[in-house]
Amino acid sequence: MEAAMRDHPLWTTASEEDIDCAMEDAKIDYEISEKISLLQTFLKPEHLDIPPIHQIEASLLLAEKELLKINAFKAPHEKLLSILNCCRVINNVLLNVAMSEHVPAGADDFLPMLIYVTIKASPLGNKTFWWANPPKLHSNLKFIKLFRRQAKLVSEAEYYFTNLVSATSFIVDLNAKSLSMDEIKFEESMQAAKLINKVSDESSSTCQMSQQQNNECSCSEKMPHKADATGG
Repeated sequence: MEAAMRDHPLWTTASEEDIDCAMEDAKIDYEISEKISLLQTFLKPEHLDIPPIHQIEASLLLAEKELLKINAFKAPHEKLLSILNCCRVINNVLLNVAMSEHVPAGADDFLPMLIYVTIKASPLGNKTFWWANPPKLHSNLKFIKLFRRQAKLVSEAEYYFTNLVSATSFIVDLNAKSLSMDEIKFEESMQAAKLINKVSDESSSTCQMSQQQNNECSCSEKMPHKADATGG
């Protein structure tokens, strides 16, 4: 990755410090996404103490979809908007349940749901790219913090942004003690997830190699054959 970065036209004038910083951010993105991809295979709402009345699948999927848009945007305010839309969906779930069940909507209910949505966010279960779930989360949060005007990062925006930063930190440090889950069961689930991901990665690599070979064969077949020396 470092060699490719150095060869890219946009990085030709970058200092060693800039490249080192970018590589470190890429490493953190990878580690977070790897952790999320493992947790996706077994984590359930009850592991985060999310009550059944808040487990509204359609709304949670919509929140995931909004969060996944974060890397599609270039401007910091657009990236922040994807976070806001995601969090507003979650907040609406809590408010609607509170109204229908006549129970108060507690702030303590919000963060576990955001953590769950962040972990589960993946485009159609796509694991082809390591940044798919959700895309380059650390780098996007850092980008927003560095380049979004502080005057605009206030009130609702600041609250939701801070919550996503907290959710990300929780995921990085997450272990069995962080969840309502037996420690042995957690470790077994993590090991099983690593095996599943390894098999999936190997299968994906095999498919890509096969596709590449098929493309090369196709190109060879389309090339005109030279006549032999006898003119036959």
